[in-house]
Amino acid sequence: MAIQTNDPRITLVAGGYPLFANGKIAGAIGVGGGTEEQDCAVAEYVVSIFEEETK
Repeated sequence: MAIQTNDPRITLVAGGYPLFANGKIAGAIGVGGGTEEQDCAVAEYVVSIFEEETK
């Protein structure tokens, strides 16, 4: 279920994370299909690999 925001262009959901490279937003990852905890765990793993690769 999405979290409501005041900005209609933004929808916050579990499993969605921004990706940063050199302090700037480089993209995002969105994972869905499991439980909230599973989606977050998979997305957090992807973010950790991305951060290692962009050091």
